[in-house]
Amino acid sequence: MGKIFITIATLFLGLSAFSQNYSLEFCKELALKNNKKLKTARLSIQAAEKVKKSAFTEYFPNISASGSLFRSSKGLIQLETPGMDLPVYDGNLANLENATQFAHVPSFSIETLDYANFGIVTAVQPLYAGGRIQTGNKLAELNQEITKSQYDLTADEIMIVTEKHYWSLVALKEKKTTLEGYERLLLTLQKEVGDFYDAGLIKKSDLLQVKLELIKVNGNKLKLANSTEILKMAFKQHLGISYGQEFDVQDSIGGELLPPETYYMETDYALTNREEYNILNKAVSAEKFQKKMIVGEMLPELGVGIGGMYLDILDQDNTYGIAFASLSIPISDWWGKSYKKQEKDIKIKIAENNLKENSELLQLQMSQAYYNLKEAYKQIDIARTMVVHSTEYLKELEDHYDAGMTTLSDFLEARAMSQEAMDSLTDARAQYKIKVAEYLKALGIIQR
Repeated sequence: MGKIFITIATLFLGLSAFSQNYSLEFCKELALKNNKKLKTARLSIQAAEKVKKSAFTEYFPNISASGSLFRSSKGLIQLETPGMDLPVYDGNLANLENATQFAHVPSFSIETLDYANFGIVTAVQPLYAGGRIQTGNKLAELNQEITKSQYDLTADEIMIVTEKHYWSLVALKEKKTTLEGYERLLLTLQKEVGDFYDAGLIKKSDLLQVKLELIKVNGNKLKLANSTEILKMAFKQHLGISYGQEFDVQDSIGGELLPPETYYMETDYALTNREEYNILNKAVSAEKFQKKMIVGEMLPELGVGIGGMYLDILDQDNTYGIAFASLSIPISDWWGKSYKKQEKDIKIKIAENNLKENSELLQLQMSQAYYNLKEAYKQIDIARTMVVHSTEYLKELEDHYDAGMTTLSDFLEARAMSQEAMDSLTDARAQYKIKVAEYLKALGIIQR
């Protein structure tokens, strides 16, 4: 059993340490599913849905029930009658004043109403409330739409961060490959230079130069590994996976890159795609609905209702059916509500001004993102030219070095320049990928 347990544990640890290759699309799926900001945004959508359902209930009758009872230490109604003699009436009014027979009535007292039980149930159906019920439902629906737009905005931001982390990791992986190739060359060169030194053909300083360059490469490898690990940790938190989950990015930085003109879109046309623009429009609508709510509070309210009442008092209990209508006309509120209405008129103008100003800023953002995209594409051409020239320069110095016409120091410098040029091209291509995503986001058409 112990051997079986060890085998299973070893297998489990091996699987957990297994590094998977993640594509960009898979990373986006993980981010949309697990990112904590998006989870909070989804909860906000659920809350907005509850608000909408709550507003819809205002269309239905308002049912209420109430009841009360009291007990008194003594009756609230108390009567005392003294004893008296009452004449006996024989049917002749003439004899009433001179009656000869009397009936004695003794004194007595009455104490009652020492308790009462009361209960009532009513259902009131609003017929007219100044349009506030309809407006309230429209406001709730608008709030739900704004919440969904805010979710989409958050999702777009998550996608941009995903693109940045992903392509930055791809670039680091490419740089690692380049650096490892340079290290292999230096190791080969160190062996050759070591053989020449042992044969007494070169100075010791040449061998030391190669060793120093190898030490430099090892230092760069350490920096690269640390940068990769830190970026992966940030990416794992972003994707919502555990820090112990090992993975690697699947794509490479090579391949064809479409020019900026492929993605271009007129800002006036793209403006309607932006969730920010839609939210600003809905903010104007919300202020208009708020104004309608104020106006509705200035109008009469009409409703009808039915109910049932139970009354237990004076040792008698009864039930009653009730039907009624109610009309409420605000009078004194008109003064204060008129100022609130004017306030809403001002806020509508403020929301409209915000819409105009921010629409211009959104278009400016699109233009800026497109200029950044074109600049990033130009940087690729510049980096590619540097690679071509540095490669030619390295080839020439390599030939001269083999012919003994240049120093080892110049040759190593040319090799380092070639590596830097290749790294610059890798960075430029990665940045272009990121700028494409940022421009598409600016256009409101980012891919998820």
